Amino acid sequence: PPSMAATRVFARMSSSLAVAAAAEAEAVAATRGALGSIPAGSCASVVGEASTSEELRACMIGGCCGKDTPLLGLDAVRSRMPALPRWALSGDCKSIHQSFVARDWSAAMGFFNAVSVIAEAEGHHPDLHLENWREVRVALSSHAIGGLSLPDLVLAAKFDAIPMAFSAKWLKSPEAAAFRQAPATAPAAN
Repeated sequence: PPSMAATRVFARMSSSLAVAAAAEAEAVAATRGALGSIPAGSCASVVGEASTSEELRACMIGGCCGKDTPLLGLDAVRSRMPALPRWALSGDCKSIHQSFVARDWSAAMGFFNAVSVIAEAEGHHPDLHLENWREVRVALSSHAIGGLSLPDLVLAAKFDAIPMAFSAKWLKSPEAAAFRQAPATAPAAN
């Protein structure tokens, strides 16, 4: 049988191993946080890891967007961009945007109106641009914090679910590849 001294040494080793395991778990959690987790207070309600378009659409911003909104780390943004194939990260990594050509003026304005309803309900608003009566550009950034936050990605996913009538000619262009593969849209016309 082990001696009393050996039992004490084993107990200290077990305790040291438990402390080391806890420290390692904290380090892994911290690394995971740096590599893509969501900062506390990002949204009123977060679904899953908010890493798929479905999870992002299910999140609720709830007006949690202002100077206290936490920035989303670049790794967290990049790890979620595959869920938003229609969106591109800006060169300075402070915003995301998408551009497309609507079927006509009515389709472009219908999209803007649907965006407005979502933005008002969530308490976070995009920059909307319309040129040449049907060329749409949408940009998302949390201006109050000078970069991207989870609410920007949540809105992007929700905007992607809006039925849209795109220009049939534009849909054939290389720029429209992500829109051809993404969620179903309304019928296209010239």
